[in-house]
Order: sequence, then structure tokens, then C-alpha cells
Amino acid sequence: MNSKHVLTASAAAFGIFGSGWLIVPGVFYKYWAIVPDTDQYMGRRYGAFMLGLMMISWLARNASHTQALRAILVGSLVCWVLTDALSLYGALALGLNAWWPVAVESALVVGFAWVLFIKREPVA
Repeated sequence: MNSKHVLTASAAAFGIFGSGWLIVPGVFYKYWAIVPDTDQYMGRRYGAFMLGLMMISWLARNASHTQALRAILVGSLVCWVLTDALSLYGALALGLNAWWPVAVESALVVGFAWVLFIKREPVA
């Protein structure tokens, strides 16, 4: 596993979740048991943000191993750790059907941690 694999997987996850929130936010509001705003603005806004993160991950996957790439990897790890913690809270404390997001996000956390701390790629 290397940074290209992890960033590609991250881009795919951001793309799937982001497209869903942008295109069909009502489905996601219902799935997460969220009372939607009348025009579903916040869901679409969240989807747009996630699609931006998808592009960062996708475009960085072929970057040379510089401090800039490392910054993207660390930022992505923080993003996925926090998101996974919230999904886990939703599953355990709120009784939401959040186990599949927990699984996907946990896999990404492990991947980013692996690339950053276990099989660290040298910075150019």
C-alpha cells in the first residue's frame, strides 16, 4: 500500500458520498435521520465540499513525495479520523445505521496511518 492507493480510495469515498449529498440530499437526510432544511441547502453544500476534497485527493495521488503531499496526507488522516469518530458515535450512542460508513472510514484511517507512520515514504 502506498500514498497513491490511499488517496485514490479516499477520492472514491469522497466522490460517492459527495455526489450523493449534492444530487440526492433527501436520501441522505433520511438515512441519517436528519430533519432537512426546506431547500436541502446544507446537504448540497456538504456534498460540494466533499467533491472538492475528492479533487484534492485525486490530483495529489500522482504527486511527488514532497512536504505538500505529506500535508495533504496528514490533513486527510485528520479528516477521516474525525469523521470516523462521529460515525462511530452515531452508531453507538444515537442508534444510527452508521456501521458501513464506520467500516469505510476506518479502512481509510488505517491506510493513511500506514502510509504516514508505518511504511513512510521519504519526502523529496
